[in-house]
Amino acid sequence: MAGGVVKVKELDWLRDDLCTDPEVPFSWSQEDVSDLYSHTTILLAAEVFYDDDLTDALFKTLSRLVHKLKNACTAILSVEKRLNFTLRHLDVTCEAYDHFRSWLQRLERLADGRLRFVVEPVEASFPQLLVYERIQQLELWKIFVEPVM
Repeated sequence: MAGGVVKVKELDWLRDDLCTDPEVPFSWSQEDVSDLYSHTTILLAAEVFYDDDLTDALFKTLSRLVHKLKNACTAILSVEKRLNFTLRHLDVTCEAYDHFRSWLQRLERLADGRLRFVVEPVEASFPQLLVYERIQQLELWKIFVEPVM
């Protein structure tokens, strides 16, 4: 598609608001914020679920964003089941993955009356256009968010 525009903007999950300070690199102008809420239909996050606090912050940011969007949207998330031996369990566990999945379950049960969240895994059987090792521990998830009528 010729003529497209790519803009890079800061999205700090640990902040409650978008940075609109014009002195800060990659900050949001009022036009950018308006465009975000008026036209966004797809959100992507890849390889960002490895710390529980950051996972919490990402899902809270996702919730804040989708509550302000004017259109239904789809979030595509990738997560890797990182196996770790923990002294607490004296076993190999995937604690960050389990925390991620608990957030997906919370979204599915969310009943705030304004939005409906449909969560489903994405089968990774699509053609590979780049050469990479597709490991079994990598999962893709789709969250479809739409207003409740």
